[in-house]
Amino acid sequence: MNTDCEKTPTFKYLKYLQRFIIIILLFIMSLILLLAIFDLGFFIFKNIFQGEFGQFSFTSLNELFSMFLVILIGVELLEAVKAFLQKEIIHVEIVVLVAIIAIARKVIIWDFSNVNSWETISLAAMLLSLAITYALIKGTELRVNLFGKRGKLKKTEFVSPEPENQNPSK
Repeated sequence: MNTDCEKTPTFKYLKYLQRFIIIILLFIMSLILLLAIFDLGFFIFKNIFQGEFGQFSFTSLNELFSMFLVILIGVELLEAVKAFLQKEIIHVEIVVLVAIIAIARKVIIWDFSNVNSWETISLAAMLLSLAITYALIKGTELRVNLFGKRGKLKKTEFVSPEPENQNPSK
């Protein structure tokens, strides 16, 4: 990016506006998550005292897990926005994790009695592609030892290594 452009008053104004919008977004997301947690607590409290102690129906357990995963998705989104505010970069890893959790939520609450095979195949393909994407982002490699050589294979580093901790007292 042009460094002369970054010094203009318009660019600085846009930077402050962006930070202000992100802070408001964090506040609204936090408020929504707090309300969702209260709703989850009320749901659990209601189900404990509505029926026999400790017995949830399948429908209520399904709804409970759905609510829990929605809160987990919200927390991960909150983390992504917070990371963007701190470092001004989008963490693709967090976005992919949110997508994986959202698909897992869909699978958990899915009514399999009304599902055709193409829906199942498409959901499996999405989950597999997200898992591969996450593995690639984390820097994991799938290596096949074709030549039968013994020894450990090293993982390729995608980030610059941290300086070694030099402790002269040892």
